[in-house]
Amino acid sequence: GGGGGGGAGRGHRVGALLNSYYRIEGSPGSDDASAGITADGILDVQGFDARQHFDGMVASGHLRELVSQKKDLDVEVGSLDGEMQSLVYKNYTKFTQAADVVLQMKYCLDGMEPDFQMLEAAIGRVSECQARVEDGVWEHSSQIDVLLKRQRLCKKLQVLWELPGTLKRCLDRGEYGKAVEAYCCCSDFLRQYKHIPTFKKVLEEVDNQMNQIGSALGQRLRSPYLSVDEAVNSSVTLLDMGKDQTKVVSEYLRGRVAVLKSSLEHCFCLEPLELFTRRQATAEADQQDLHSPESIALNSAVWRLNDTYVPPLSDAVEGFYRLQEGRMHSEDDLSMLPGFVRERVQEMFERLFRFVQEKRVSTRVLVSCVHSVRDAMRRLHTLMPLMVTELVSAFLLRVASFATRVIFVEAASALASELLALHGRCKGLQESSAAAGGPASANAGLDEVLEQIARTEHTMIMNTFTALTTCQPLCAMLGPDRPSREQFVRELNGHLCMLHLVFAEACLCYVGRDPPDPRIFDESLRAVERGVAADRLEELGALDWSGLFGLALVRIGRHLETKAINKVWSVTADLFADGVSGTDWAAPPGVLRATRGASQAVISHYVMVAGQRMASFFRNSIQNKNWMTVREPRKPSVLIETVILKEVHAFDAQLARILGDPKRGRPSERRPLSRLKVSMELEIERMVAKKLQVFAPIPFNRNGAIVGILKIAFKALFEYIREETFAKFGMQQIQVDCAFLADAARDFVEAEDANLLDSLLDEALSCASMRCKGPVLMDPAAVHDLIAGRKEHRGIEQP
Repeated sequence: GGGGGGGAGRGHRVGALLNSYYRIEGSPGSDDASAGITADGILDVQGFDARQHFDGMVASGHLRELVSQKKDLDVEVGSLDGEMQSLVYKNYTKFTQAADVVLQMKYCLDGMEPDFQMLEAAIGRVSECQARVEDGVWEHSSQIDVLLKRQRLCKKLQVLWELPGTLKRCLDRGEYGKAVEAYCCCSDFLRQYKHIPTFKKVLEEVDNQMNQIGSALGQRLRSPYLSVDEAVNSSVTLLDMGKDQTKVVSEYLRGRVAVLKSSLEHCFCLEPLELFTRRQATAEADQQDLHSPESIALNSAVWRLNDTYVPPLSDAVEGFYRLQEGRMHSEDDLSMLPGFVRERVQEMFERLFRFVQEKRVSTRVLVSCVHSVRDAMRRLHTLMPLMVTELVSAFLLRVASFATRVIFVEAASALASELLALHGRCKGLQESSAAAGGPASANAGLDEVLEQIARTEHTMIMNTFTALTTCQPLCAMLGPDRPSREQFVRELNGHLCMLHLVFAEACLCYVGRDPPDPRIFDESLRAVERGVAADRLEELGALDWSGLFGLALVRIGRHLETKAINKVWSVTADLFADGVSGTDWAAPPGVLRATRGASQAVISHYVMVAGQRMASFFRNSIQNKNWMTVREPRKPSVLIETVILKEVHAFDAQLARILGDPKRGRPSERRPLSRLKVSMELEIERMVAKKLQVFAPIPFNRNGAIVGILKIAFKALFEYIREETFAKFGMQQIQVDCAFLADAARDFVEAEDANLLDSLLDEALSCASMRCKGPVLMDPAAVHDLIAGRKEHRGIEQP
């Protein structure tokens, strides 16, 4: 075949035949040649008879195949001729190049012939010299060995003779390590032969020098400027000298104490770092607290601690462990390190805590600085984990407790300031309303007072919430340490109690209670801190009495007791309950009782002051009149009908608006003035009036306060009447006044309370009757008509 595949096969077969012809063994074409014999018959076999093959093909009639084979053979012969020519050309080129290289090598070798001859001559001369040297040395080799040994001994002796001078030079240069190394090399030999006078003298000089070196190392070890590496090297040198290990370790730690104390002083006594002062000028408004002078000072001190105190402390501990490596150590040696670390860390924390107390920075600055110190102590923590954890936890709790107290003390001071400001506003509004006169101005003044009270109350509660949220990062600063968090929450509860007791104490200060201690209302409050914001509370206690401000305190106290205090503790539980167990998050009953007791004291004082004010009017009305010359009464006394009634209206309006307890409508049934009481009724009412507690606790409502005011006033009226003597008309004037007061009181109080007030007025009238010569009471109907006429005159509707 003449196809492409046949051409490739022929080429492959031709290559195999060439390889076989040239006897190339192991070539990949040898196997292919044998394969070609199998495929093409006997054409490629040695001894092939072409004639026989031709005759056979013609006889068999395969002329067409014979012609095809001829053509294939012609093609193969042509291909073989071309390949043979190419192969001969390539091989000839390589042969000529190899011949050139051989020729050049021949020229080079011919040029190096003189050098080879010189080298051969030199080697011969060296061999002759070596032979002569060996012949000459062989006879004296033993003598040379002896001399060399003597020379080495002499050099060692020279080192021994020069050892004192060597140690002196090392002492002068401070090369104590080299001195100890030289001493250790020679000391054993000198001590072994110290019975020889020469060596004994050298040993004495060496010991003297080493004592000086030991003293110098001891002083150097105690130096406050020696680095840790130098201190460790000095200690190792002393140990190599054979010094007592316990003493050396003690001196090492003593020197580290001096270094660390000096470093600690520099941390807190230098000027603030420029790194922080540069940021102050570019601080934004919400970051002013981060760049205040106090914050800059604290940040600078903490930065120095982290850079110049904590790392050397960690280095000192690592140096201590290096001193123990490869040496026997006692329990005393190991017990020195914990005490050293505890004292140094506690001293650092104490100085830092005093600095925090002095600077009073914001919470976020404080937390950031404390976190920075804690992070700087991680390497020390890896060396002594239990102790460092204990010390850091105690420090964090101490800082958090102090910062929390500062926050709540400031909140308490702000609370007292708000109350002082409220007093000023209440007093100013009261004075302006009094100057303006009229019910309209009074009502407008009360509305403004209510607004001021609400604003102050809101500010007080928000200050409490702000204090709680400010303390939240302090609790988070304690981390997962459950005992510390629980202790922090307990202290936080105490501060919350203290803050609310400040309000109670402010109320007691204002009413003049001495001592103004709200803890008297509940024994469970004895452990709560007292005395914060003392200056503000003292200032509050020195203020003039203002009835509006007193009622404002009552209103705020009632709102705190019923709503705000419980809300505050609920928010506290939301903020701090995570990770804390065994804590009662309900508002302490003692705080509620103290707040209620303080409000009770204020409203009682308000009632007492108001009652005494009305009592002073009764005193003027009774004592400034000659009751023996009084004419027949035609109306109530002017002072009682105008001033006293106006005062009662003012108190009633204040109580109704401030306490949120408006006056009810006028009762439809009134006590008939015309009805005369029998003697038995009068005697019973007289006994009730005598046993009536005038200064009883006042309930938190308008009716109870008005009843308390009128009881004090009417009791005072009775006492003032006892001091006077009356004629008939004087006694009748008292009768008209008491009837007028009894009728007017029913416009302000409940019917049951009005009956109690009636008994006090009846007792006053009975006293006037007993103090009268020939007492004759007016007809009740006439008294009723007289009072009804006065009401019509004043425009009051008569039921």
